[in-house]
Amino acid sequence: MIHKWGVFLSKGFDDAWLEELKAKNDIVTVMSRYLTLQQKGRNYWACCPFHHENQPSLCIYAMDQYYHCYGCKEHGNVITFVMKMESCDFITAVEILAKNANMEIPARSVDEDVQKKRKEKETVLKVLDLAYKHYEQNLYLKTSTIPQEYIKKRQLTKRDLDKFHIGYSRNWTETISYLKEQGFSYEDMKLAGICENKNERYYDVFGERLMFPIFNIHDECIGFSARSLSPNAFAKYRNSINTVVFDKSKNMFGVNYLKTLKQTQKLDYIIIVEGQIDLITMHNFGFTNSVACLGTALTPLHARMLSNLCNNVILSFDGDSAGQKATIRTIDTLVEGGMNVKAIKIPENKDPDEFLHAYGKEKYQELLDNALDYIEFKIRNKMEQYDLTKVDEKAKFVNDAIDIVNTLKRNSEKEVYLKIIKELTGVSIEVLKRDLTDVPPENTKKGLVEKKEEEQISYLEDAEIKSIKFILASLLERKNYANFDFDLKKYLINPIYVQLYDLMKEYKNNGQTLLKSTLYDRFDVDNEPNLKDIIDYNFEEITNPEEYYNECVWKIRETYLKQVLKKQSELFSCESDTKKRLEIAQEISQTQKKLRNRILED
Repeated sequence: MIHKWGVFLSKGFDDAWLEELKAKNDIVTVMSRYLTLQQKGRNYWACCPFHHENQPSLCIYAMDQYYHCYGCKEHGNVITFVMKMESCDFITAVEILAKNANMEIPARSVDEDVQKKRKEKETVLKVLDLAYKHYEQNLYLKTSTIPQEYIKKRQLTKRDLDKFHIGYSRNWTETISYLKEQGFSYEDMKLAGICENKNERYYDVFGERLMFPIFNIHDECIGFSARSLSPNAFAKYRNSINTVVFDKSKNMFGVNYLKTLKQTQKLDYIIIVEGQIDLITMHNFGFTNSVACLGTALTPLHARMLSNLCNNVILSFDGDSAGQKATIRTIDTLVEGGMNVKAIKIPENKDPDEFLHAYGKEKYQELLDNALDYIEFKIRNKMEQYDLTKVDEKAKFVNDAIDIVNTLKRNSEKEVYLKIIKELTGVSIEVLKRDLTDVPPENTKKGLVEKKEEEQISYLEDAEIKSIKFILASLLERKNYANFDFDLKKYLINPIYVQLYDLMKEYKNNGQTLLKSTLYDRFDVDNEPNLKDIIDYNFEEITNPEEYYNECVWKIRETYLKQVLKKQSELFSCESDTKKRLEIAQEISQTQKKLRNRILED
């Protein structure tokens, strides 16, 4: 989605000010604070921080002030780099860079609703900050015997309590009264998700619960996960409702520690556990690369947040049936989010907390070292549902396992897992391969009409769209053979191409140089693959760029003229009037002449 220039990603900041900000934050200088750079000619290279590698594949283009990784395809300008490295939003990245450059952040052009939400957010964060600190103090009161007994039972240390700021809500009114004394209204507390009213009386929604504050990556308290200490409680855990700062579909427990860890060392993988106690125990035993769910299924938004920190995850859910079912669901979400997923099954139906206390760090590390990739995990998990000593159940398992393998695209990958199925069942590879080819993969189970449409799109990509991308990329790179003499715009349908062309022409007419880095402020590049292709175009694949450019120009023109000719022919066939048929025939003749003579303009 793209709006008028600068509105989408500029977030109300003036374009000229953003350009000045980037000019004062040279991308090479900024990236050198995070990475070790090697200069090669005019550009710099580094090992990409967004995927694991030993040889540098991340190129920093000093002249155009942008970077591109030829391994994982990550790219952007200095602002997007800071966003990804600091796992923050656009505005926070701008604030960081403005501080680096000693620049004052100007007032932004935002409407009243945005301003209202900003003030609301500030108030809610203040309420939550005071609240979690007050809950934390409550835990150490002499009267807080119930939570203290629970803490002792779960083997939580003073270090654990302090690190995770664990607290206690003493009753249904005490914290509400305290916050009221600090100058906050009941409405403020409701917005923060701390209080509700019933029969015109306000009460703490977390009354008599052990409090686990939830922090964002900026170490701000944004909500709570609260555990009941009463055996008769309706729900064991209660999480904060969605507010202006908290959304359970986006947030996880302990993600702030992951961000801190990433700043000091490379994250090879992230371990995902189910609960708060599990996570605290993981940290206790040295597994600080962990994060916990908040009692809900992981969402694509969780996957996106985690991928900004590390693209490799190991699922370590409870070993019981419910935990394994949750593992399968989570695998699908993370894989769809583009993450590399492995999983373990903790023996004896234990959770990570129980296993670590029973067997120690080394045994748990063995589980991690032997974690199964998600396909094999799914196959072995499915196997547990069948008795393979029975012929009919073995046959059912083979069918289910084939379906799992068939979700893969590459035949080489499929064969690897077919060997595992053979080991588990004794069915030969040849038979399994035949079964595999008899079952179309899920992602290809489409109607014939859809298939034809895809073929048409594919053809268009191979012809006209490829030509358009090369022309636009050549104009963007300011190649000496590329110019605006040919009016490309009238042949462009995609609004992205139109806006890019207009912007390049505007800069050209004003005698300005359009840097690639600017495009990351004007467009949502990460969600526009066509634009990414243009920005990162590999000209080395073109033997004779100038000749190819001319052919591309003609290809677009030719496609257009053929469409015109087709419409003219249709009109001719439908027209009964002799005079009009003659006129159309003359137009057809002119169009055919243009095609024969490769005439570029009407």
